[in-house]
Amino acid sequence: MKIPENILITAGGTEEKIDRVRSITNKGTGKLGSLIAEQFAQYKEVKNIYYIHANNAVLPECDKVTLIPITSTDDLLNAVTKICEEKQIDAVIHSMAVSDYRVRSVLSASTVMAIAQPADGLETLFYFSDRESLTKKYNKIPSDTKDPVIFLAPTPKIIPLFRQLLPQAVIVGFKLLDNVSHEELINTAHRLLIKNGCDYVLANDYTTVEADRHEGFLIDKNKNENAFSGKQAIAEGIAKAVMSGGKL
Repeated sequence: MKIPENILITAGGTEEKIDRVRSITNKGTGKLGSLIAEQFAQYKEVKNIYYIHANNAVLPECDKVTLIPITSTDDLLNAVTKICEEKQIDAVIHSMAVSDYRVRSVLSASTVMAIAQPADGLETLFYFSDRESLTKKYNKIPSDTKDPVIFLAPTPKIIPLFRQLLPQAVIVGFKLLDNVSHEELINTAHRLLIKNGCDYVLANDYTTVEADRHEGFLIDKNKNENAFSGKQAIAEGIAKAVMSGGKL
């Protein structure tokens, strides 16, 4: 196996617009992604670290890093496609908390009661006709709007793209669940690994993240697992697995 020289890391939480000044986001901070980048930077074999990050994400404090800011899931899709097509990427650490949904439209409650889909003549406040364009009645939804209703649409899935774009790369995915058994956590993470052609998946439960002790379980294709306690230990474990030629 080729020793990885160029690493791609995604970190933070994506943000989906509601209107020009409001958005939907999540609690992803990018802290773990920044620690992973700093850990990889300590390996002399690593030449470049491409760090695709949300606007409010924690940034790594190290050399070798090229910062690539994004906002939405569509921004992430474009950035991932561009970097994978233009650079020789040897390993991907996809730690970003990507939104599962984007805003499709915002309607008044009275409109929703009349019809479930936006249409001409009804009080549609915002309607995203596709990923690139926005048909809007207002730049900002009026503050006195009563009971606005937001309709959501699925965002494009990013993790399957990495294996398609980078057939030879080492790919590490992440799976976060909330308050589940260890067996369910590992089984769900393993299904994600197999479905998306990952080499590893870091499985973690939000109950430990929220409690600020962050326990993570790095699993491989054979469902072998290594347990880590704390973000620093997780970062070290992921970097070691990637740089050691695929050994947990």
